[in-house]
Amino acid sequence: MEEERRQEEDEIMRKSLLEAEQAELRKRELERQTARDKAEDERKDSAVVKGNLLGMQCVHMEADSIELISFLKNCEQLFAVYDVPASLQAILIRPFLNDGAHTYLTKLDPRVSGDYTQLKDAVLQEFKLPANVYLERFNTCIKSGDDTYVSFASKLTSLLDYYLESRHVTTYEQLCELLVCDRIKSVLSEGCLRYILLIESAKDTGWLRKKI
Repeated sequence: MEEERRQEEDEIMRKSLLEAEQAELRKRELERQTARDKAEDERKDSAVVKGNLLGMQCVHMEADSIELISFLKNCEQLFAVYDVPASLQAILIRPFLNDGAHTYLTKLDPRVSGDYTQLKDAVLQEFKLPANVYLERFNTCIKSGDDTYVSFASKLTSLLDYYLESRHVTTYEQLCELLVCDRIKSVLSEGCLRYILLIESAKDTGWLRKKI
């Protein structure tokens, strides 16, 4: 009888400990879920607030693909000003994309369209223009009535930066060579220029470096 009583007490104690452990686990899970819900609410609130702030200053992406670089630079400046976390950046720029970019986004993997860096690379690749177009736009770009001199300078800088990037220019020496080569091509005969452009199209850099 004494042995049975001890076994019953042990069983009761074991069940009590098990129930207490399960209750503690449920409590911890509830705390974790509450923390997750709070973090998600804060994230949504942050997205709304920062989205409203961006909406007041962000310029919509124009239909002309040449403006894509300026648009992205403007967005990145605002991201820095308002300390927008990386997890929100791709979401927040979507309302400001043009119709072509919106359509392209629907074709992307959600992991790409949800990450700003990957989204930026994909969009730049999709709407990439030939290097000579950037040079032509740089040389013919004029200040509109709506432009300030600061915004005009920024537009010129963006065009030049992307032209140099498309030509894979990374040093001062390469820059000087490119300027000389572009100047020479501007005075070539039509037939000679077509031949040079054909050769350049097969080059990784897209242009012929001069031989001395």
